[in-house]
Amino acid sequence: MNFNLRKGLVGLLACLQTASAIPLDARQLVVVPDQDSFYSAPAGLNATAPGTILRSRPVPFPIAAFNTLPANLEAAYQILYRTTDSHGNPEAAMTTLLVPHNAQPSKLLSYQIAQDAPDTACAPSYVLQLLSTPGAIISQAELLLIEAALDKGWYVVTPDYQGPQSAYVAGIQSGHATLDSVRAALQSQNFSQLSPDATVTLWGYSGGALASNWAVELQPSYAPELSFAGAAIGGAIPNIQNVMETINNGPFAGLSASGVMGLYNEYPNLAAYLEQQFVPATETKFKSVRGQCLPATAIEFAFNDMFSYFKSGNAVIQGAIPQEVLKTNTLGQHVPTTPLYFYKSINDEVSPIADTDKIVSGYCAGGASVQYQRDLLSEHGSLAVTGAPEAMVWLEARMNGTPAASGCSTNSVISTLEDPAAIVALGELVVGALAALLGAPIGPLSIA
Repeated sequence: MNFNLRKGLVGLLACLQTASAIPLDARQLVVVPDQDSFYSAPAGLNATAPGTILRSRPVPFPIAAFNTLPANLEAAYQILYRTTDSHGNPEAAMTTLLVPHNAQPSKLLSYQIAQDAPDTACAPSYVLQLLSTPGAIISQAELLLIEAALDKGWYVVTPDYQGPQSAYVAGIQSGHATLDSVRAALQSQNFSQLSPDATVTLWGYSGGALASNWAVELQPSYAPELSFAGAAIGGAIPNIQNVMETINNGPFAGLSASGVMGLYNEYPNLAAYLEQQFVPATETKFKSVRGQCLPATAIEFAFNDMFSYFKSGNAVIQGAIPQEVLKTNTLGQHVPTTPLYFYKSINDEVSPIADTDKIVSGYCAGGASVQYQRDLLSEHGSLAVTGAPEAMVWLEARMNGTPAASGCSTNSVISTLEDPAAIVALGELVVGALAALLGAPIGPLSIA
């Protein structure tokens, strides 16, 4: 019998057995972050260095695909660590460290999930747990890509990079929290066995790309002791204002409400400005995004004119305060030293490809090494799937010690799946995902 099939059949039995053992009221035990004291910053936070582990624990409930099907991992931990917000203030953030069977302690992937919501109950550390919430299915789907990395024996750390204020699209916050999550993971050897000298790569798509992109821009100044073998950035979001103007009145219009309220959560001066701008009749509806995840927001605000929620209409983002905040959170201000792999849909209907073209051009002019794939057949959502195999091929080469090509290359392709290696990787991803969903052990067959 084929090994993966055998794993799948065994896993299915294990999955059914696990499911039958879960009490019907178990959902009440999965405590949301705002009500879980484990997430609270301890006393003396100011005296700790960024990346310091403040406390850790095994995840309270199993990691599970679509919050329903338990993932068969060797171990999974939640780590509260010290990081720095957008204003230079210390804060505590959570990250989740996943350990596969037959793990390779020398390899760590930092995978930034697209939370895309200004609500801590949509954070990865919560929504990846069994019976957490059915309302974060898009973020939960990314566990399938994470499992593909785990199947190679890599440790994977996925941070709540929006921080305790759930500051969606706050770039500096996201970059700091991503970098400090890696620092914390590399200090976890006493309970995770991860080597402090592990090779580290980063990966993220869309909202996760925003965090990853900010991390590599800020790394030389904020975390110079870290060294990344490479970062894969898909569906990049370099310019928030351009995204707001592009998606308005369209199916993704609700992302603007989430982004505005994410920045509202992080910037008190912007919050005060917006309080004078909200149209009273629709203010409660606009602010409702702070209590729901992306799918609900997308449905509620689809095809809305998001500027109609403000007294000054489109001019609301032209004020001095919002312009300062938006410019502060626009990428392209620093040149990364990490080798980069960008993949982007030419027809991206969320973030115009011209914005990604611009930052790649700037990085290359500054001496960065970038491989940039511009994909013709996809759009923003589909490239998250079709672009993942080639991104995985690129990351695996970096993990295995093959250095990225120096300099820059830009290719406009019909599809990133043109690469035969990507087709092979796609097959492995699909087979691995099916096996994992059936409860098969996640990880390589043996220790490398």
